[in-house]
Amino acid sequence: MTVILETRSLTKRYGDFVANTDINLSVAKGTVHGVIGPNGAGKTTFFNCLAGTVQTTSGQVLLEGNDITKLAQHKRPLAGLSRSFQVTSLFGDLSVFENLRLAHQALTPGNGFIFWRSAQETGSTAEAVDKVLARTSLSAERDTPVSALSHGQQRVLEVGVALMSKPRVLLLDEPTSGMGIDDIPQMIALLNDLKKECTIVLIEHNVGLVTEVCDAVTVLQGGKVISEGTPYEVSNDEKVKTAYLGEDL
Repeated sequence: MTVILETRSLTKRYGDFVANTDINLSVAKGTVHGVIGPNGAGKTTFFNCLAGTVQTTSGQVLLEGNDITKLAQHKRPLAGLSRSFQVTSLFGDLSVFENLRLAHQALTPGNGFIFWRSAQETGSTAEAVDKVLARTSLSAERDTPVSALSHGQQRVLEVGVALMSKPRVLLLDEPTSGMGIDDIPQMIALLNDLKKECTIVLIEHNVGLVTEVCDAVTVLQGGKVISEGTPYEVSNDEKVKTAYLGEDL
């Protein structure tokens, strides 16, 4: 097994409150790794530490063996680590193409705000955008304002924005949040397809999706790891069942 993303004794404190305690995580290359747990388990804080949104109090985050613990959030996509957010953070008045174009230009400091250059003139950007549009099945919505998309399409576009940096590790924070039941199969198909080219780590409350797409699952409770294994192993762990207080796993 080749480990592509790893945390060693990752701990995050906010004053006297300890959100994460000594989390050791090893994510195998080419897999989908789920991070689950009841509300207040510390999942989002852990993700924020991985993405650099917040700095860890102690411990390490390693990407392909390189210590990125202190690397600034905006530099992590350039290092190969990108993320999407639980709350949609798209530009609603701009088209699908323009949202993806801005994500691509942001990878090249200084080019993101060249307003006098037409988006159509940047051939490499247009080509990169069109590839992601095809990958996410959003080509037909290329010129559609984001505000006119369904919520499910917006969630898929969020993944597309993260893909613009060609990540080797993709962090997804509840990718099916707010999705209708009819939209979820599209996301499942996308995740199963994407793991052929990048490693995915996701927080998700939809246990059916976790069971269907994840190769490994880590369970947090009270900011600590209480279980880890395959979806089957985790779902049959008594500690996990107790943590969820009888929730259907």
